[in-house]
Amino acid sequence: MYGKSGRIDYASRVFESMNSRNEFSWNSMISGYARHGNGDKALKVFREMQQWGQEPDLVTFVGVLSACSHAGLVEEGSKYFESMKNHGLVPQMEHYSCMIDILGRTGKLNEMEDFIKKMPVRPNNLIWRTVLVACRRSKDGAKSGIWKQASEMLLELEPENPVKSHPNTEEIYAKLHVLIQKIRDAGYVPQAEFALYDIDMETKEELLSYHSEKLAVAFVLTRSCRVPIRIMKNLRVCGDCHSAFCYISKIVGRKITLRDCNRFHHFENGKCSCGDFW
Repeated sequence: MYGKSGRIDYASRVFESMNSRNEFSWNSMISGYARHGNGDKALKVFREMQQWGQEPDLVTFVGVLSACSHAGLVEEGSKYFESMKNHGLVPQMEHYSCMIDILGRTGKLNEMEDFIKKMPVRPNNLIWRTVLVACRRSKDGAKSGIWKQASEMLLELEPENPVKSHPNTEEIYAKLHVLIQKIRDAGYVPQAEFALYDIDMETKEELLSYHSEKLAVAFVLTRSCRVPIRIMKNLRVCGDCHSAFCYISKIVGRKITLRDCNRFHHFENGKCSCGDFW
């Protein structure tokens, strides 16, 4: 509960106070540290888990590989992935996705492409999104064949999901337009490459403004309270939204915690806890 609500410090206190631990408590702590970008701490807990004689399961290795991904530990990630068979475990889609993320984050696009070709399962939309993000981060990504393949597969697997109506839609959009103008005045420049559709630049920038996390923060700002903002989403945050949230946190003067499908991002005073590496 504490880990998923953004309080990894409270989660750690509860974990350390436990007299006995089972696979659920170990896995929760490992995945909690991984989601918060504390890869070294997650791997330390995993080593302690083994020293205590607790056998890891499939969920354990999702947390371990995720920790390696967020910390840029390629060799360690490959080692842990291969070690799954020593525990009688067969990698699932989540484990393959983590390995692709590890290779993609560190710019190893050729190795990532070879890994996908050798996968015994058909890549799903999560894997293709991970590939696309990796290609965008690399200076040679747009030239690679895997970029085009990922784009085509995503358009096939993920038709556009329209924004659902809300009772306060007009107020939310009004607040959103004001917010976007403020962060632009502060130096924010929309990153149009994160709009996948073949449309004119102005429309691309408009579509970026309506990403779900931007709508969520606009909704919160229609309220008068001054508590920290917490936003949860089930898709990976794009580079444009990440940049925008750095500006938003500084302008509104509030701490913003954003959880996407992989981890937590803590924005405060114009900076994110991930250091722009996610």
